[in-house]
Amino acid sequence: MTDASSHSMQHSADPPEPDPDFIRWLKEHCVPIVGALIGTVVLCLITRYSSITVDWTRTKDFTEAVANVSQSLALIGGGVWAYFKFAKGRTFEDRLIPNVSGTFVLIEGSTFLVVTMQFKNVGLSRIAFDREASSLFVFEYVASGAERIVDVESDWLASFRVFADKDKYIEPNETVERQRLIALPRIPNIAYHLEVEVGTDSGYTWRATAIVDKLGFGDKEAG
Repeated sequence: MTDASSHSMQHSADPPEPDPDFIRWLKEHCVPIVGALIGTVVLCLITRYSSITVDWTRTKDFTEAVANVSQSLALIGGGVWAYFKFAKGRTFEDRLIPNVSGTFVLIEGSTFLVVTMQFKNVGLSRIAFDREASSLFVFEYVASGAERIVDVESDWLASFRVFADKDKYIEPNETVERQRLIALPRIPNIAYHLEVEVGTDSGYTWRATAIVDKLGFGDKEAG
């Protein structure tokens, strides 16, 4: 593996998914927190009314106070439930489906690789691209004389930008497709390995890979 290949593979390592300590702590202690809130409210009510002689003319005020406390607890409980529903269910998290494919073409005696990249936003929020953290990597598989089943090694050849300056974001349910025409010095001995990496401003990274073998070249020719 060349130095460029090592650098590329280090760059393509998955960053850890954001998981703030405060959110994790809140999920683990949500029950005692709600219990403490309820206990505090009950203690306040006892302190407020324990030293007062029961006067039925004040029953209405007491009932209204209890109703107000109940409504407050209901709002707090509803807020906690909604928060964990969205946080745990990742309702508004970035959700992107990338895809990459390639094909060889022959144009006036020269060999080219046409790479098609497609990105579909299947989430409910707009995703802002990090263009500097998005790349297309091209690797070539290297033949080996192994006499047993082993992984075929690949050498890094080049990397390219995925998005142009005008590509800033993708809306929910939108599909974005981009293509690149890459000039090749020759047809590969075995195949090329394509890897597209898409980064976003929120810190997430998506990847898609594809293998383009030389059998797909055939006698294609584009005029």
